[in-house]
Amino acid sequence: MKKLFKHSLYQIYHNLPVIRKLEVEAVFILLIIIMGGIGFHAIEGWRYLDAVYFTTTTLATVGYGDFVPKTDLGKSITIIYQLIGIPIFLYTGSLLIERRILERNSRVGKKRPKDSSL
Repeated sequence: MKKLFKHSLYQIYHNLPVIRKLEVEAVFILLIIIMGGIGFHAIEGWRYLDAVYFTTTTLATVGYGDFVPKTDLGKSITIIYQLIGIPIFLYTGSLLIERRILERNSRVGKKRPKDSSL
């Protein structure tokens, strides 16, 4: 039953148009940022804004270094957070690129005159 459920969710997601996939991924990223902000606020004692700022710069792999976890638990959570969050962030970026390419191709296809000689 569990395998069937996972398989059907994969099929549903796989068959979604790119714009719907972007919406799903945007919700995932928002949840990851919110959960990270709450977690780092609790673990490191940072203000919520600082914790959300840290999670966002971490997901974007910018890492200015102005906020760094000081506790061992915070460092451990950061590693897990990066291993889960960065691939999701990058996948969402690839969906944005895919959408842009599809839009461009559809515009180019409409502008191209049909060859009447065939």
